[in-house]
Amino acid sequence: MGYIEKIEGNNSLKADLGMNVNELKKIIESGEKINVEFKLSENDLTKDVYQSVCSFNNRNGGHIILGVVDQTKEIRGVNPQKTDKMLKDFTTSVNNANKINPPLYLTPQIFDINGKTVIYIWVPEGTQLRRLNGRIWDRTHEGDIDITDNAELVYKMYARKQSTYFVNKVRTKFNLRGIWILNRVVGSIVMLVSVAGLIYTLLGESLY
Repeated sequence: MGYIEKIEGNNSLKADLGMNVNELKKIIESGEKINVEFKLSENDLTKDVYQSVCSFNNRNGGHIILGVVDQTKEIRGVNPQKTDKMLKDFTTSVNNANKINPPLYLTPQIFDINGKTVIYIWVPEGTQLRRLNGRIWDRTHEGDIDITDNAELVYKMYARKQSTYFVNKVRTKFNLRGIWILNRVVGSIVMLVSVAGLIYTLLGESLY
């Protein structure tokens, strides 16, 4: 399949990109939350998979796990005969600017948990606002929500993304020496403000 590596001596599967079976089990056991989404998707990818991709990327990132029942956390697994097509459809769709814009480059991973095939997708937080079929999705504790027609929520998302982009640019531009100097300058300013406050307090007390 190209996405998994068989571990010698047992029937488990090890993902190429860092996640392992034990960690994945813990995520499933903890249940759905703002950064975890279960999809049954036994034979095909439903459209809400892409809604979650867009939502997670527009918020703080998250885990999407296919083959798990959302209410009960039951691992039913996806159809092993369909995984190749599902992986191909997914990677093609998220990399298609006509569907998700700007495109994403994500690599699903396949795991075997107690004889059931599970597809795991890690979606990182994006520095740009992304749209799914022209719509803007966000993630809340209640799930994925379409905020396209809510000007206030869209504005807040743009502001958050711009802030994240600026911070990342600063981190990229500053080398370690620059960061050290910046920390010293900030520390000096804080100290001066503290001393000024102390002097003001002492002078204020001496007047009475």
